[in-house]
Amino acid sequence: MEQYRFAKERLLPSIVERIPTIWNALYRLPTSQEGATNLMERLSTLTTGYTPDPEQESQEASYYDYPVLKQPFWSWEIIWYFFLGGLAAGCYVIATIASLFGSKEDRAVVRTGYYLSLLALLPCPLLLIKDLGRPERFLNMLRIFKVKSAMSMGIWGLLSFSLLSGLTAIIQAARDGLLGKWWGARLLAALPQKLLALPGSGFAFFVGGYTGVLLTATSVPLWSRSKLLGGIFLSSALSTSTALISAVLRIAGIPGNTLHKLEKMQWTALFVEIIGLLAFLRNTGRAARPLVGTGPDEHGPTFWRVEFGLGLLLPWLLQGFALLLGRSTAAGQRNRQGRGLLISLLVLLGGYFLRRTMIKAGHASSRDARTTLWNARR
Repeated sequence: MEQYRFAKERLLPSIVERIPTIWNALYRLPTSQEGATNLMERLSTLTTGYTPDPEQESQEASYYDYPVLKQPFWSWEIIWYFFLGGLAAGCYVIATIASLFGSKEDRAVVRTGYYLSLLALLPCPLLLIKDLGRPERFLNMLRIFKVKSAMSMGIWGLLSFSLLSGLTAIIQAARDGLLGKWWGARLLAALPQKLLALPGSGFAFFVGGYTGVLLTATSVPLWSRSKLLGGIFLSSALSTSTALISAVLRIAGIPGNTLHKLEKMQWTALFVEIIGLLAFLRNTGRAARPLVGTGPDEHGPTFWRVEFGLGLLLPWLLQGFALLLGRSTAAGQRNRQGRGLLISLLVLLGGYFLRRTMIKAGHASSRDARTTLWNARR
């Protein structure tokens, strides 16, 4: 209670008083579009360590500025596949952690996590088939098992994870009485769910990160310059899945102790994602311009405002303040529920736009002939 009173009476007013000073001194955000563009350019230079020099870049060798690479054809199907696959993987991992190490009141996390994992997985094969154009192309990918191919390993990893996720969810449904009381439901309920969840979690970690590895395995400068995309996508999968489970449990009215554990996990995952993303930008350097720049074919405004600002930094700060204030009165608990739902929605928004902006910026990166040749000389 003393911690809450100190935060309310002294810490928060002090922070509020300093907001205008910090805003003006550090960010100097003007109201004009030109000023906002200049700010994002400064952020791009600061994070990537690269300052564009059009005169010097124009002297670099290229073949009449024709693109060296063929532009990827990935569109909304792959963006949603990456997002839903990450949600499915993260929900499964969180449910397994709660099953193995949680208390009795954490059983709600187990049930919710396994059900959400299966629901998020169901559209993934359909999205892949839609992207490939014909169903037989998806079946042809199952004829090959190639360890050195990220796409081949990804398909088999997705298939294995889908089987284990479906089986785990069916067992949970049988134990919850959703399948009735006939002998088949009793047989399913008796199966060792925790034992099956161990290899399932291994495949879940693989599915959560392989999409980033798949991008890294290409020749697109933005995607291939750094090797951190797999880790970024995995941490994003955990943060968005924690947000989704938390939102569902808040609506269902689950006790605060369970939500408090999820909040700490979400804050940690967001922190790891922010650090990984900043390290990715620094390692990528010049090749990150299509992602963070403000040029005609660059996606910096969406990245800085939506993905990084609204989807990462803001929910991380809000969640940190919520954990700092702790649990207090009943009115404070109601406010905390609303704030928690807002944080969850922001994190889910950031997870989607991470994949969307990364794919769109990769298209622009593949059209940059000089950066492609510069990247090939490393």
